Order: sequence, then C-alpha cells, then structure tokens
Amino acid sequence: MIRQDISRLNKNRPIFLKVGLLISVTVAILALNWTTVQYENPDIYFDDIDDETIEVEAIRTAQDLPRPAPPPVVAPTENILPVEEVEYSDAPVRQNIDLSPNFNISSQGPVSAPATVAYEPPPLPVAEEPASKEIFKIVEEMPRFGQCASLPSKAERERCSDKELLSYVYQNIRYPELARANNIEGLVVVQFVIEKDGSVSDVRILRDIGGGCGKEALRVASNMPQWAPGLQRGRAVRVQMNLPVKFSLK
Repeated sequence: MIRQDISRLNKNRPIFLKVGLLISVTVAILALNWTTVQYENPDIYFDDIDDETIEVEAIRTAQDLPRPAPPPVVAPTENILPVEEVEYSDAPVRQNIDLSPNFNISSQGPVSAPATVAYEPPPLPVAEEPASKEIFKIVEEMPRFGQCASLPSKAERERCSDKELLSYVYQNIRYPELARANNIEGLVVVQFVIEKDGSVSDVRILRDIGGGCGKEALRVASNMPQWAPGLQRGRAVRVQMNLPVKFSLK
C-alpha cells in the first residue's frame, strides 16, 4: 500500500513541481508590482510641539464681571440752615414816598422850559508839523553869511555872502608851523550844516593834506558866526555846505 502511494507520488511529482513553481513565480510577480500610495496634504503641516503647557484664558463678558458695590451714603456733617417759610399776603403794599425839601413841586401854572444854550464845539487842535531832520544840498534860497540877507536881489546876496565869508577866513586862519616847515601846500575841504536857526553844526573834514592844515580849517569853520538860514518854499530848512580852503606858501 505504501509502495503504491510512493509510486503514485513519484508519478505526479513533475506536475506538483510545475504547479509549485507557477505559484512561486506568481507570488513573486505580485510582490514586485505591489506599491503603497501615500497621500500628503501640502496645506497642513504639523510642527513639533514641545512639552509645554499652553494656558488658555477664558474671555469674560460684561455679564460675568461683578458689579461694583454702590458707594456708602455719608451723612452730612456740616450745619445746614433750616428753610424759612415765606408767607404771602394779598393785601396791598403801602409805600411811604418822602419828597426831599430841595425840590419844590407846584401845580400852579405851566412849567417853563429851560433856556437853551448854544453849543460851541471845542476848537480843533492845530496840527504841529514834525521837526524835519532832512538835510538839503540845494534850496531855493541858500544860506547867506554876514549881513547880506537884506539885499534886494538874489545875485547881490550871493556875491555879498561869498565876499564876507572869504574875508572871515583870511582874517582868522593861521598857517600851521608844521606845514610851513615841511612845505606842505594844497586844498583842504571842510563840510558843515547850517541849521534852521542859522547855527553851524556837524563840522567835519572831507579832504586833508596833513601838517595840521585840516585841523586849522576845522577850527575856523567851527567858530563861524551865525548865518541866515536857507529857505525852501518859504520855510527854514537844514542845508549842507562845503568850504574849500587853499593853503599856499607863496
């Protein structure tokens, strides 16, 4: 019996080998073709969370907040004056009118109207012309030196003024010794202002040749007597003038 089974197995061995080989190859092919597909969500990332405790504070609404207690009522400690009651009466009020004895009221005859007084307006203030500090160089009537302002014509007044001024300079000027010793000659120019009252002011040297000549001309001009002031539109004005003085040893 055993021999029959062994012979039967040996007879069917090639079939079993083929079937086993076929099954092995099929399993191997299926194992090679089997792939696992993983689906990833690119929009969701999970970072590593540390082992820290995250505290979440609950949001308290207005209903959850405790209402503040009303302030205690403090009794006033100051003295309060009592309210006075005012009684009202319908009786008429009598007023005693005291007429001053200074007023005499009479009902006899009409009252005369007071006499009218003519109103006289106060005089208008006279506008004072502000003092002019303007200095003129040329005016309608130039300042005149000496007793020349009374001459009738303008030309005569001009010639008389120049002549008397030249005479004054020659009589009062002195040649400085330093300039004489060093043979200094030349022209010195002195500038000055004739004020509204004819006085001389603001005397200065415009041109000097040295040797004391400028100082001497300045001294003579500063000591000039009063002039007749210059006139512009009939008013006295300030006028600036120049005085040339020539120093010569000849």
